[in-house]
Amino acid sequence: LAVGRSMTTMLTSCVVASPIRGEIRRIRRAKTAPRSVSIRARKDVDTLVRANLPSGLRSRAIQGPLRRGLVHRSPTRIASDAAKDDPEVELSDGVTLNRKAELASVVKFAVPLLATNIVTPLLTMTDTAFVGRCAADSVIQLAALGVSTPLTDYTVSLAAFIPAGLTNIVSNGVARGEGKESLASKTYGALIVSLTLSSIVAIVLNVWPDQLLTMLKTPPEVMAAAIEYTRIRSIAMPAAYLTAAAYAVLVARKDTTSPLACVCVAAAVNVLLDWIAVGVMGKGAAGAAWATTAALYAGAVAILGVLKRKGFTDAFPWGEFRWKDQIGPVMAFAGPITFLVFALLSIYTTLIIMSNALGVTVSAAHRIAGNIFAVAVLCGDPLIQAGQAFMPRYLLPAVPKRVAARKMAGLLQGVGLFTGFSASTACAFVCLFGGWAFTRDAAVVAQLRAVVVPVCAAVVTNIVSKSMYGVTVAAKQLGFLAAITGVGLVGFAGSLWWFKHNLIGSELYYWMWWVVAGYYGLAIAAIQVRSFGVPGIVKGSFHDDRKDTPAPATA
Repeated sequence: LAVGRSMTTMLTSCVVASPIRGEIRRIRRAKTAPRSVSIRARKDVDTLVRANLPSGLRSRAIQGPLRRGLVHRSPTRIASDAAKDDPEVELSDGVTLNRKAELASVVKFAVPLLATNIVTPLLTMTDTAFVGRCAADSVIQLAALGVSTPLTDYTVSLAAFIPAGLTNIVSNGVARGEGKESLASKTYGALIVSLTLSSIVAIVLNVWPDQLLTMLKTPPEVMAAAIEYTRIRSIAMPAAYLTAAAYAVLVARKDTTSPLACVCVAAAVNVLLDWIAVGVMGKGAAGAAWATTAALYAGAVAILGVLKRKGFTDAFPWGEFRWKDQIGPVMAFAGPITFLVFALLSIYTTLIIMSNALGVTVSAAHRIAGNIFAVAVLCGDPLIQAGQAFMPRYLLPAVPKRVAARKMAGLLQGVGLFTGFSASTACAFVCLFGGWAFTRDAAVVAQLRAVVVPVCAAVVTNIVSKSMYGVTVAAKQLGFLAAITGVGLVGFAGSLWWFKHNLIGSELYYWMWWVVAGYYGLAIAAIQVRSFGVPGIVKGSFHDDRKDTPAPATA
């Protein structure tokens, strides 16, 4: 029974009837059988024992060796006769997938993460709302916030390879049972990289904001306010980068409630300080920048404190710097992930530049539409992380069959479709009826309403593609993601070039959003073919060439 020599073992051997002993012997024989043979009734040992123990001893078994892990308790169920009778169970070389259980786990994992991802951009949206309603020259101030976004918000994404890589490293390490010291060393290295990169970005933004804003074609009347806003926000770069890395450590361990609590602290600080600096003191964009900076540092202190309390920093090799053990693991993700981020930054920055060139009204409307879009598509981010957290156990070398992996990928894609349409519905409602919460300018509100359909289409395709990105990253197909991103960029640039030379004004801005939706639609089609294939034409990465051999009859 593999329970050791404890008293519980002796009690169990005394009270368990002879049929269960035979069942346990059959399970032991099943574990040594070839993988190509499907064994009839491989049952989880602890479930079997608890089902046959007298009721008075079940709780002792659960509290004793069974809970301490002396009896095998796999996170994925062992294949059994239930695979024949239960359509929710799929056999995959000894590993089964219960769709209802996995869906419940994904929802439990994603809902706090979704709340976290929605609250985070509220720091920026709060700035937009207070400045738009309280600043004396609200249109100019809103435009200043809009042109500064690529420098203050999007630059954080330049280090997206750190949280992405750290999530992958920690989640796979935990699944393999990697030692605490090894994981702590890799986490320490990732935090060092975050601090270094964020310091460099802060210096660049503080020293050369006017040159960078000129490259973004900032209107002259907006330049002064935009420079001040950018310089103040640059101070918060270390806080933003460290928060993202710490967030990844917790999420990789499937702790999604602690990050939510920390983000709520930051949001509360931001709202309070925005009200004081912008609403009461009338400082406009500069006051909003100081409020967001203070809020980001409050959130960073909170989430780093969580890491310390949970003991994830106890084994940090303070003062040591080793590339192979500390820096190398996360830097392996730098190339492909940075290229993906560069592509997204290029797309959103191009939209900002082109909208700025269409006038102050379109620029201000894009500031609002871009913020609404950014919040809506964050609903898909938990699905990227869910793919990395839930897929690895179906992709281990010990599980060569890919039936369960294919089913899990399909489940995540279905969740992505539901989430995408739900988020797009909320996005449409805000664009149509919530514009007045951000500005009092009727022309800006009208321009926002004019693009509601393509913006919502872009939301749907973005979220569905994210549900498939996570699966692809979990399968470590980063080269493929980089390739389709490159093709998508070429298509995006060509489409914008054509529209720019054939359309003008608001009509051009309208079709710009359709180009964004098409970019993500192309990614969905490519990943769908890559993962699931096309029947009779292309074999996907989750394709199995052979099926399980039926088990021989047993007495």
